[in-house]
Amino acid sequence: MKYVAVVVAESAGPVVAEAADLGRRLLAKVVDRFGMRVTVMGAATAIFIGSTGSAAMAISGLGTQPAVQPHVDVVAAETALSEESAAAAAESIANDQRAAAAAAQEAAEPEPVGGLSELQMANAVAIIEAGKDEGLDQKAWAIALATAMQESKFKNYANVNVAESYNYEYQAEGSDHDSVGLFQQRPSSGWGSVKELMDPKTSASKFYDSLKRVDDWRDMPVTTAAQTVQVSAFPDAYAQWEDLAWDIIASYNAS
Repeated sequence: MKYVAVVVAESAGPVVAEAADLGRRLLAKVVDRFGMRVTVMGAATAIFIGSTGSAAMAISGLGTQPAVQPHVDVVAAETALSEESAAAAAESIANDQRAAAAAAQEAAEPEPVGGLSELQMANAVAIIEAGKDEGLDQKAWAIALATAMQESKFKNYANVNVAESYNYEYQAEGSDHDSVGLFQQRPSSGWGSVKELMDPKTSASKFYDSLKRVDDWRDMPVTTAAQTVQVSAFPDAYAQWEDLAWDIIASYNAS
């Protein structure tokens, strides 16, 4: 950063004094807006901005030049400061935008519905977003949500029979064979690795991949499509969660 200096000699006439006063007011505005540093030195009234380099401009000995127009000198000072001022302004605006974006993201989180906790809702949202990434529509989301609600109540399950499952974030423990995660998928049945199945979004993608291989799944009732994928011992159990699934989707869309 270069110095910008305005220097007015003690012998300066009234016109120059007016220019200096305008210059000081200009610099005061810049300092107030952008937090730059100002130093007033001695009776000659030198105002410096910056920390390194030499003076970029000096007005001195102007007492014998009454034709000087004060506003011309102010414009010159403003021009010299414009590059640094613009950079400071851009940084300030960028910081404000980042803060606003973070606040908007936090405010936009879907509201939990149906008595779900924020943690359960977050897992449900991960299932929806996995479906979006797969290019699937809301019918597929509803099928996956109803399935996960029945299998795990949207809690990521570790399994006491699968030691590796405890290496990852979990909210509940199960003991059914080697079933893990939101969809109670079994690594031994080829659903994926323990690491994959303990990740909510990845396990949902595994479910969607299997769903897409079901002929005419879009024309099936939610519970039938879910059962075709899961092959559960309780084939009708998924139906009870269909309304909740659509409520979750509505909350997600509203956000």
